[in-house]
Amino acid sequence: TTWDTLLRHGYYVDEERKKHLGPLLEEFYESGLLGGRDASMPILLNAHFNPTYALSLYLHGTAGAGKSSLVRNIFPAINASIAAYADPELLVRFVKQNLNKPFQTLRLELDLRPNNNDYSVMSIIQGRRMTLTQSKPGLVLVALEEMPSDVTGADPNQSEVAKLLSMRFSGRKGEFKDGAAPRNSEKRGISGDATIITVFTSNYDLEPHCLEALQSLDMFKNLSVIKVAPVAGEDREAFALSYLKQRLHESLTPWRGNININLEVPCGNGDIRPLVRYLRLLSFYIHAMVLEQAASGSTSLDVYVKFDHATEVTTVTNMTNGKSTQLKPGSFQNLYPVKPLSLDFRASNTVIQLQNLHPNLQNPLELSQILEFYFSKTLAPAVILSQNEDLLHDLTTFLAQSKGVDGILDINPSSYKMMKSLYDPTDTPNLRDDILQILHGDGPTSKNSRFVAIELKCNSVDAQLQIREIIEDTPSMTAFSTEKSALYKDGLIFCVYIKGELTPEIESRASLII
Repeated sequence: TTWDTLLRHGYYVDEERKKHLGPLLEEFYESGLLGGRDASMPILLNAHFNPTYALSLYLHGTAGAGKSSLVRNIFPAINASIAAYADPELLVRFVKQNLNKPFQTLRLELDLRPNNNDYSVMSIIQGRRMTLTQSKPGLVLVALEEMPSDVTGADPNQSEVAKLLSMRFSGRKGEFKDGAAPRNSEKRGISGDATIITVFTSNYDLEPHCLEALQSLDMFKNLSVIKVAPVAGEDREAFALSYLKQRLHESLTPWRGNININLEVPCGNGDIRPLVRYLRLLSFYIHAMVLEQAASGSTSLDVYVKFDHATEVTTVTNMTNGKSTQLKPGSFQNLYPVKPLSLDFRASNTVIQLQNLHPNLQNPLELSQILEFYFSKTLAPAVILSQNEDLLHDLTTFLAQSKGVDGILDINPSSYKMMKSLYDPTDTPNLRDDILQILHGDGPTSKNSRFVAIELKCNSVDAQLQIREIIEDTPSMTAFSTEKSALYKDGLIFCVYIKGELTPEIESRASLII
């Protein structure tokens, strides 16, 4: 059930991952079913899951290997397995803590405080086990993301972070100390709680002395260090096909027809992200074919996708009626039709309006296609960059005037928070909450729009650094986030004005520069 759920969420688990993760998950599930009782005793018939094995993982590897994607998708997979075989009422909650931040900031977020003034990460983890909506205490998966390297003098430093986690999660204040914890610290800490699952991610291996510092706690005593490599070979081809089918299944709901896909495209090596982007864009064009076929009453479609290495053209053919679409590569690894394809009038109308004010607009056809990807939620998010401030302001304004789109204009990341910090007042204005209020109706300013266009004005390199997390294609989460409050980026477009030099981090997240 765990592997099946991961696959349904679009995460392909190859045999290498199964070999490392399978035994650990089995031991965790078995301990929950037995609840500390002898294995020879019969399993309780009532709904029951009380783990005694502390599941703890340290996933490291190169960028694009799939570490963070695994963390995001494994907690609903664990929840589904427990619900199917043990306890359908038990919930698995999620808490994310980014470790790659200045050490003093990290220390502030982890430091324990007395009584109801404690908004530390540890306190949030404890509270997430049992919320007012739950009938019984559940499990918490804590994602400790981006463990830094152990380079001397770096801020943060792996050794210091490991020691800080060891102290605070054991309920101790002050600096790291070897030996047994003070008697009362266990009451303040969470180190002996096997209902808390911990998963680290990092681009760096865990140094032995850091592992030793962490394993002094019961919650980390089973910490397994696993190197995650990008999916390769036949597994990569299988991933490509399964991911493409998953994307089409999500975008075509509630259509219940059958799609057979013959995929003959290069899947590459190493970083999986370029392949994922290629497949997302490919799904857009297959989606258009399915809609055309469905309009004729057909409930099945055979698609043949072929990449020509000589011309770098991808041809998508409907084998049922013989029609085909040729796609050529463009800037930022985008796929564009050789013959322009217009599916959403809002995209073409926006570009026409923009050209009326800016007749020298560069690459209008590419911009129109990027907007098509935005409205189909193929790009999540779409990110448009420019050094023309008026052009981007007008683009955001015209998009916000489109049906189903709301706009957030004139946001300066240097003076307006992208998201709240742990100890900010609850009413602190910030962009992340502004977007959620519009998308989900959480608050008096809610519009329940399906799409949001956001204008960001980066007048400095520091401002560009502030927006890296909000514009990347992973869900935006804080330690307070739940599944509902996580900011998923489909339906978002960021129009980013860049003054001066463009940083590589922002350029790597761009869909198009105009």
